[in-house]
Amino acid sequence: MTELHIRHRKLLYCLSGLGIVLAAVLIYIIFKNNEAQYLQFLDPKHDKSVLMHTFRDRGPKDALLLILLTAVTSAVPALSSSVICIFNGVCFGPVIGLLMNITGNSLGNALVAGFFTKFDENHDFNKETKHPNRILERLAHFKNKMVALILGYMIPIIPSFLVNYMGVRLKMDFRKQFLCIVIGVLPTSFLYAFGGDAIFKGNDLRLIVSALCIILLVVGGVTFYRKKHDAKKLINV
Repeated sequence: MTELHIRHRKLLYCLSGLGIVLAAVLIYIIFKNNEAQYLQFLDPKHDKSVLMHTFRDRGPKDALLLILLTAVTSAVPALSSSVICIFNGVCFGPVIGLLMNITGNSLGNALVAGFFTKFDENHDFNKETKHPNRILERLAHFKNKMVALILGYMIPIIPSFLVNYMGVRLKMDFRKQFLCIVIGVLPTSFLYAFGGDAIFKGNDLRLIVSALCIILLVVGGVTFYRKKHDAKKLINV
């Protein structure tokens, strides 16, 4: 993976700092708007069935704030959107939570990709200097660049920050990269939304099924990656 220019890294650190501050402000606003429900839900003396209904009595304003928070936490390298995505499933259920997760994660990654496109457009991406992620390095040599990006976003151990940079380095059209983002974040968005709903309802079966579905998707993606890599090695022999 091509190393970022020092000037761009400094700018990115500044933007990351602003993102952390924005995330903290959003968390504060969300908590203050729903402080009574959150505190009541933690009180064992209250009727849980009534509190569960009240806890999910959320409107468009809450959904918008959580989507923004999801986008910010997915865009900032120092943060993780996983907890927020689970919370989306807890508050809004599996279907709406899934849509919120996809929207937030897609917007966050698109912002980072747009940042790299804007500030690194004159950088020579063909001069490779350092490869901080071995899997990502191999994905960058895939013949089908869209498949490489989708797998990059899909595999949890690869920072999406680096995948966004790889997309720009590969000179991919932004619309195609955005499509890769949406498809790539779908599996984890599904897991967190349905998993959060399962945790909220105490539905262990749904939680297990959701986890198994994601495991199958990840295993399938890794298997596809290995087959492509092995086939390339055979061709080069």
